[in-house]
Amino acid sequence: MKSKPNFTSQFVNLFPEPIAVYSLPSDFHLEYKNILMSIVKDAPDKFRQKFPNEKYTSHICNAPDQNILDNYKDLSGLKKFFHEIVINYISNIGYLCEKIVITDAWLNNASQNSSLGMHYHSNSFISGNYFINFNGDFHTPLTFLNDRIRTPNAPSITLPHNPKFQTIYNTKVLGPRAIEGQVLIWRSHLIHGYELVNKADNRLTLSFNCMPKVCEVSGRYSFEVVDNSK
Repeated sequence: MKSKPNFTSQFVNLFPEPIAVYSLPSDFHLEYKNILMSIVKDAPDKFRQKFPNEKYTSHICNAPDQNILDNYKDLSGLKKFFHEIVINYISNIGYLCEKIVITDAWLNNASQNSSLGMHYHSNSFISGNYFINFNGDFHTPLTFLNDRIRTPNAPSITLPHNPKFQTIYNTKVLGPRAIEGQVLIWRSHLIHGYELVNKADNRLTLSFNCMPKVCEVSGRYSFEVVDNSK
């Protein structure tokens, strides 16, 4: 009887998805945290939104004609920082872009029991989330849906999931453990949200979407995105 053959193996992760974590200098973060907390307190009604599907979350400047980075000029330094890190992100994943337009930006103030349904942004190329007031012990982290795992709409053959062996391949949702003062940057087609219920009030974040200033299509033609802040 032949002995059992020995073998070696290697698992290679092809086409990983880049999600960047940028950390603001502490004094810079605290300066803008104070400004943004004041905005939450004092913003006029015209800048405040409440949506039926987000019972425990309120927003500021989340309307089509609003952009918190333009509506509040005290945030110009933060806007400049966002521009710099998005250009850095695009460069580090191997693409070319000299200028971007932050097409919209808004505050999310989530209370206890809040959640955020999984969604993606079809109106932008790059998205970001700035954690302004965030305690990882109580506030739910932002997570991303593993798009290699899909729930079929019809009966289909699947492999049973092994609950005792979690891997990056069989885990439905993953996300960096971001902390207060950090900004996550990702490509806007990624499905994201947080379905675990938030455990505390005042989970404050700033979300924003970006487009390249000049968008090229197949190297044959292009169009320019208008910056309405000017």
